[in-house]
Amino acid sequence: MADSNLGLAGRIAKRLLDSPVVPLFLIASLLMGGYALLVTPREDRPNIDVPTAMVLIPWPGAGVERVDNQLARKAAGWVQEIASVSEVRSSSSTHAALLSVEFEAGTAREKAYAQLAELFGAHAADLPATAGTPTIETFGESRLVVLMATLSSKTASPSTLEDITTELSADLLRIPGVRGVEQFGGDRPAIEILPRPTELAARKIPLNQIAEAVAGANRQVPTGRLEDQPVTNLQAGLRLDTLAQLGRIPVGSDGGGPVYLEQVADLRAGRVEQNQAVLHWQKGYSTLFPAVTLAVTSLEGQNVSEITKAVVDRVQEFRSSALPSDVHLDITHDSGTDATARVYSVLSQLLTGTLVVVGIIWLGLGWRAAVIIAIMMPVSLAVVPYLYNYLGFTLNPVSIAAMILAIGILSDDAVVMLENVARHFQRAGKKSRELTINAVNEVGNPTILADLLVVATLLPTAYITGEMGQYVRAIPIGASAAVLFSLLVALTITPYFGYRLLKVEQPADRNTDTPGAQEQESRFVAFYRLILSPFISSAAMRWLFYLVLILMLLASFALVATRTVQIGLTPLLDRNVFAVNVELPASTTLTDSLTTASDLNRRLREIPEVRGITVYAGLSAPMLYPPETLTSPEHKAPRDLTLHVNLVPEEERDRQSYEINREIAHQLSSWLEPYGATGHIGRIPSGPASDRAITAEVYGADQQSRQATADKLEQWLARQEGVISTSQSPNAAMPELNLHVNPERAATLGVVPAEVTRTLYLAIAGDTLGDWASRDYGRNSVPIILRLDKADRDSEQAIRSLYTVSTEGEAVPLESLLDFDHNQGDQSRFRRDLMPVTTVFADLDRSVAEPAAVQIESLTDEHWPDTDIRWLRPPDSANSDTVAYWSGEWEMTRDVYRDLGVAALVVIILIYVLLSGWFSSYLLPILIMLPIPLIFIGVLPAHWLWGINIAGTGVLGVIALGGIVTRNAILLVDFIQQRLDEGMDLKEAVIQAGAQRTRPILLTAATVMFGSGVLILEPALEPLGLTLASGVLVSTLLTLVVIPVLYFHAFRETAE
Repeated sequence: MADSNLGLAGRIAKRLLDSPVVPLFLIASLLMGGYALLVTPREDRPNIDVPTAMVLIPWPGAGVERVDNQLARKAAGWVQEIASVSEVRSSSSTHAALLSVEFEAGTAREKAYAQLAELFGAHAADLPATAGTPTIETFGESRLVVLMATLSSKTASPSTLEDITTELSADLLRIPGVRGVEQFGGDRPAIEILPRPTELAARKIPLNQIAEAVAGANRQVPTGRLEDQPVTNLQAGLRLDTLAQLGRIPVGSDGGGPVYLEQVADLRAGRVEQNQAVLHWQKGYSTLFPAVTLAVTSLEGQNVSEITKAVVDRVQEFRSSALPSDVHLDITHDSGTDATARVYSVLSQLLTGTLVVVGIIWLGLGWRAAVIIAIMMPVSLAVVPYLYNYLGFTLNPVSIAAMILAIGILSDDAVVMLENVARHFQRAGKKSRELTINAVNEVGNPTILADLLVVATLLPTAYITGEMGQYVRAIPIGASAAVLFSLLVALTITPYFGYRLLKVEQPADRNTDTPGAQEQESRFVAFYRLILSPFISSAAMRWLFYLVLILMLLASFALVATRTVQIGLTPLLDRNVFAVNVELPASTTLTDSLTTASDLNRRLREIPEVRGITVYAGLSAPMLYPPETLTSPEHKAPRDLTLHVNLVPEEERDRQSYEINREIAHQLSSWLEPYGATGHIGRIPSGPASDRAITAEVYGADQQSRQATADKLEQWLARQEGVISTSQSPNAAMPELNLHVNPERAATLGVVPAEVTRTLYLAIAGDTLGDWASRDYGRNSVPIILRLDKADRDSEQAIRSLYTVSTEGEAVPLESLLDFDHNQGDQSRFRRDLMPVTTVFADLDRSVAEPAAVQIESLTDEHWPDTDIRWLRPPDSANSDTVAYWSGEWEMTRDVYRDLGVAALVVIILIYVLLSGWFSSYLLPILIMLPIPLIFIGVLPAHWLWGINIAGTGVLGVIALGGIVTRNAILLVDFIQQRLDEGMDLKEAVIQAGAQRTRPILLTAATVMFGSGVLILEPALEPLGLTLASGVLVSTLLTLVVIPVLYFHAFRETAE
């Protein structure tokens, strides 16, 4: 065939059919892909890059109302000036404002944080005069721990554990890629100065005088140098390194001479007093024992698996060389090991899918074609990890899913080429270069169009916004790259090896009566004719067929409308660790919190799959997952309790972690009821997810109406079947005792009010007066702390018995200067984008269908006449109306499916434009695209039968299937038109074309169904795998009938 009669595909095949470049191209591609697989970082889930920062602005004593209106609101307004900021939340307490600033997904972190720092620097003069300097701390996924090591002991003290972990953490910080090592728990050594109030009053020495004396004595500064020989550096002052030195510091005088510190205060080498505790239990322990946890974070862009492996190796070395025998070290979380296991699991599914596809081709086209497919598929996929490494993606289950998704699609190119080449060889009874080129040329152009359509269906989904967009972005990019590269492979490697490996099984003998390929083909044409003839011959049968399809489609959508099939974000995954988050009443002490923890520990350890529990009381636990809610600036107190629960490895238990979570969640409320506490389960998500199933935000200008609506909403939710716990934010306020200095009495008694405040601060809160200079404590810095002993400061009566000293040197009891004002205290104030908000949370039993769990539809204006119920967006301003807005998981789900809907619309437009240009027709593209909705006839019932929710990745699979279905329809229509050009009548053309393309179309469907469908075996990707397998099965079978019938229906009058 002359070059002028060849299309692009034919010319490429002719040029490279005998070229030595093809084998070199194959080898280079495999080397490129293998290298990328080795060097690309591995994670257990995609990194979601949403820069977030916390800004803490102290304003001591300002009060909640002033902090909220004059500081938090003002600062949030400044932050909204930054164009890339997507949301600002603020919380205000009596003494500080805390802002959570979230930037748009994909914003460069360095730029975002630099803009924030620059903003507050520019507005420093606009802050209240007595407000402190803003502290900006980065937050989000970069702060998530990648590994936790917990040290505990039945006999060793917390101080011993502290010393051991200090040494270990310094060792771990030297490992490349480690961002930081944070320590939770333990006791820090301290030198304690415990004044005796009665002695101070008797000697008329104020606390402030002691603080100034010790701070002044414990100071050494450089004062220059002596230039005489030898040159000598000068240091002035004293370094305190013994208690005897400390005790001999003069702090005042009386009639008998100087008064030394040891005469009015007890001195001891003690520990920093902490209103928090970390405890650990594991199998073999009878109860909880003191513990210290080291939480390791990694630098961005590093291979987490390699970092945690290096950390574990270093920990094991430390265990064998420096760890005392009575101290137990347990790795309580290792995301690197999890990442490696999940990546290898998905890679094994990739290998399984590839072998399945090769096996299908073997059955359909013979072993020679299967060998060609086995060569072609790794080459086609090789570009994907290389592209990931170049673009900064990691290897994780979702990114590898792109390659598995592409298996069925990219093998289609080679299948179509090989099947057509084999058919040409079979008909001619021989093989030749010309036949190979002609066969490639015949199907090459529609294959190019079909691949462009597949890319057109996938790439728009790469522009999904928000966290879900970043979560799935690797799929459209990786799959599109694989499809385009597979097209290049199909036009080069496939003809090259097809010409050399395919064999003509049946000699050409057009007069033979021996049943061969032509006879088998004739039988299949007869079978296909039997199926199509009723619809071609009868208009009534065609319309009945259309009606049945419409009814099947409506029935499928009814499964979603009735919530028989539910919509979700990402599936739950099995994890070896989860959190039980507990919030106790505001007046809870550390003792109360530990009592609750002990009870929970007793109940949790009865669950057979639990192997260890770590308790964090009164402090923030290491971050296993991004926090979903903004806390108060003084949030962490003994009332806050977190338990990290470790399970035995997955292979040693029958239940998944989320099943165990469900069991605990059902009982958690009853467990916590005696303590007046609430709690919920925190899980490491597989992707974007809200920590709480239901989140309702109540807006309104009036706090009382907001609170009343929130209370009513919480009560309503608590009555719903399937709701297992509810809570609110802000929490109830802690009781306050305000000590007001009476200025008139102070003036009369000769006392400066500021001296009273300073005395109270030193007595109750205490102050650090410097660092201890002794070298006995190794790496630990040891503070010198001045504060009354606990027994002298933990009651109102103790405060009343304190004294200060007047300007005349007389001891004055504080009770005579203070007014004691008891009140409930003010709740913290929360705002979202400047609007005041109260939030209600509810946790669901995920095993109960949503219609039974929460009938949110009943929450309408009819039932709530005083509340405006918002589903799509929060109010624009804080007006007088009370508004309830469903946020949290619903808001995230809504945004994801909105973006997916927009992507699907763009895909449909792109497909139509491409088809219109290719076929020079406005009607034919519509006919080709009509089978796309048929995907849902397979997908939705399959989710119902399988018993899983539709997830965002599943909808992505539907969009991808749109390209596959369109691809099959194009091949059918193209062959129909070729048969018409050969002079066949319309009826015979649709039958012959459909029969000829059935085998390659079914082979393609089988490769997608069984090749890409192996994703069903991977829990994180189960919805995507089920969508691909079920959608391609049903839509392909229907397309083989629908397209010929529709084509005949649309063009029968023209043909006549």
